[in-house]
Amino acid sequence: MKKKIFALVLSLVMAAALLVGCGGQDAPTQAPSPSQQPEPSQSDASHPETITLKISHNYDFTTIPEAVISAAERLEKRYAEEGHPIHIEFERDYQRIDWTEYSQNLIFAFKNGNCPDIFPASDVPNMVASGMLLDLSDLKTDVFVNGVFSPFTVDGAVYAMPFDLPVRVIYYNKSVLVRHGWTPEEAAALPDKVASGEFTWEDFVQLCKDVTADGSCQWGLAHRPGNGPDFLDVFQSLGGQYYDENGTLVFDEEAMLRFFQFTYDAANTWEITPHDLSQQGWPAINAMAGDGTAFAYYGPIFSATYVATAVEKDPEQFAEDVAFMMFPASQYNDEPFVIAAPQATAISAVTKYPEICKDLLAELANNSYDILADHADTIFALSSIKAANELESIKNNPIVRDVGYMADHAIAVPSVAGMDTFNSQLHTEIVQLELGTITPEEAVADMKIQLELNLDADEIIFK
Repeated sequence: MKKKIFALVLSLVMAAALLVGCGGQDAPTQAPSPSQQPEPSQSDASHPETITLKISHNYDFTTIPEAVISAAERLEKRYAEEGHPIHIEFERDYQRIDWTEYSQNLIFAFKNGNCPDIFPASDVPNMVASGMLLDLSDLKTDVFVNGVFSPFTVDGAVYAMPFDLPVRVIYYNKSVLVRHGWTPEEAAALPDKVASGEFTWEDFVQLCKDVTADGSCQWGLAHRPGNGPDFLDVFQSLGGQYYDENGTLVFDEEAMLRFFQFTYDAANTWEITPHDLSQQGWPAINAMAGDGTAFAYYGPIFSATYVATAVEKDPEQFAEDVAFMMFPASQYNDEPFVIAAPQATAISAVTKYPEICKDLLAELANNSYDILADHADTIFALSSIKAANELESIKNNPIVRDVGYMADHAIAVPSVAGMDTFNSQLHTEIVQLELGTITPEEAVADMKIQLELNLDADEIIFK
C-alpha cells in the first residue's frame, strides 16, 4: 500500500540514534514470544536484583510515564513480600516532536534494536503490523470504562493500556447566556437538558446565532485552528459516518455535503464563526474560548488547561464562567454523545522484561489506580478506570467534577487506517469553505478526488 511503502522508505533514511533501550539487545524482525525472553533471576531480600527499563514519552502530560514509575515503587514492595525482591530503575526519554514523526521513529528504533521498553501507543495498527507491540490481551479489563480499549485492539487482541478518558465536548460560556437573558440557573442547567435530549443540535446552532446577533458575544462558535479529529464530532452530529464496524475508513458523501454546508454557512451566511479562524492560531482561539468572545468552542476537555491559562484564570475561576456539554442529539443523530480519545501506553515486544512491564500496567489498573486518578486530575480528564472516577481527586476537580456522567455516553473510536490523510484533507476544505473561496459541492468533489488519489482501494469505502 502506498502509505506503508512511504513509511518504510521514510524510516530507512531517519537517524537511528533517537531512542536507546530494550536492554541493548538487537531486535529481530520477528519478535520472540514472552516465554523466550529473560526475566531477572531470583535474589534474596538483602540483595535485590536491579533492572533498568527505558520509558519514552512524547509531548505534554508526562504524568503518564511518571504514573508507571510511581507504580514501580509499589510493585517492588509486592515482589519483596512474595519473596523475589527486584529494584526497578528507569531511564527517561521525554520528547516534544510531531506525533507522526515520533511514531515512525519508534518503529525505526524497533527495527534497529533500540526500542524503549515502555512507550505511548499512537499508531497501533502500524505498530502491530511492524511486530513491535507486546500482546496485552491477558490484562484484566473489567475495571475499565466500557469500550475504552477499542482504539488499541487489532484483530481481537489488545496491544496498549489506556491511562485516561479525555472526552471531546462543547465548551460554552455561561456569562454569555446571562447577558443573553438567561438566569444563572438556566445557564448552568444546559448540560442536563442536552443529556436528556431536550436541547438538540439544531437548538444549539440557533442559540449560537441568537447570542451573536444580539451582541452577547462576538462569535457564536469557534474551533481548533489546525487539522484534527474534533471536526468529526460535528460531522457525526450531522449524521456522518467515517468508519464502519470493521474499522475501515468511510467517505459518507451525503453527510459530508451536509457538514460542508454547515461549515460554509457558519462563516459566510450566519457569521457565527470567523472567516479566518484557522489563521488565528492557538493563543487567540484559546483566549476567545475563555473570555466569552466566542460563546461556544468544541474540543477536548483537557484543553481547558490551555484555555484557562490564556485568560489568566485558575481552574475554579474558569469553571465559574465556562461549562461543558455533550454533542446534542439531532435530526440525523438520535443520541447525545462525546468522543473519547484515551492516551495509552504499550510495551515493546522485545523487552527483556515482559512480565515485569505487564505487572506495572496491572498494578496501575487494579491496585494503584489512585495514581491514574491523579494523572486525570492534573490534565483535566476523566480516568479510564471506573473506580478512579469515584476518587476525591477527580470528584473535587472543578473542571471535570460535573462531567462524570459523560463516561457512560463516551464513544472510543477504533484506530482507522488512512485517518490522518482524511483529517488533513478535511481541514484543507474547511479553510477554503470558511474563506468562501469554494462551495460545499466543490469541497465534496475535491475531497473525494484527493482521497481516491492518496488512499488505496482497500483503505476506504465510498458511499
